[in-house]
Amino acid sequence: MSVSAPLRSVLFVPAANEKAMAKAASLVCDAIIFDLEDSAGVDEKGAALDRLMVTLDAGGFAAPVILVRIDTAATAAALVPYLGTVVHGLVVPKVSSSADVRGLPDVPLWAMIETARGVVNLKAICETPGVAGLIVGPNDLRADLRVTATTGRSEIVTALSLVVLHARAYGLSVIDGVYNNFRDDEGLRAECDHGKALGFDGKTLIHPAQIAVAEAAFAPSAAQLGWARAVVAAFAAPENAGKSLVAVDGEMVELMHLATAQRWLGL
Repeated sequence: MSVSAPLRSVLFVPAANEKAMAKAASLVCDAIIFDLEDSAGVDEKGAALDRLMVTLDAGGFAAPVILVRIDTAATAAALVPYLGTVVHGLVVPKVSSSADVRGLPDVPLWAMIETARGVVNLKAICETPGVAGLIVGPNDLRADLRVTATTGRSEIVTALSLVVLHARAYGLSVIDGVYNNFRDDEGLRAECDHGKALGFDGKTLIHPAQIAVAEAAFAPSAAQLGWARAVVAAFAAPENAGKSLVAVDGEMVELMHLATAQRWLGL
């Protein structure tokens, strides 16, 4: 199953956390990523995988898209019975080359770009069969680059832009990284706005309290929707049949604007 739904809010749920997993089915967001990697310690891996399978067997998720961040290829193999049905894709952490996303089950793969090598190898990663999207891992990326987090993310903005550039060039979805302070709505909103301005489709989240902010930030504004409806109506008017350039409220718009308008209305 391919993932075509808009992914504005993509919530990480740690499979090692029993309380978080108990709430997973009721969470209303665009996608859930059940995490078997960083959030599960070495001694927790087995129990976390078992808990995930029980949760997947129960099903009934409010979120329309379910992904799993794996820690090893063996974990991916264990999840095969769920892939393409209840699990719509796998998230592969710390992808630094195309080799990291080869040899995995035939489902949509989301490559996490968390290293300098991952950024410089984006072309090869995006060309790897099965890759459906890119997700930024800003915390690991900063550590690898040996930089300090700043307001506005100037220290990683070049890397962020390169991730978006490659995703768009290869027709992939692209999701911004997490904002660590889940109690800081203002900071989250500012970072969502920054990510949207760079071209990201949505944002990964670490707490359900962040869902509403992310979805509002990455949804088209009322003004954008009004413009989109006017553009679609203009191109649909009989007198504009077959035209590639029409006037809307004193502005000349082209077919590329129509595509943008239709995308916004679809969201």
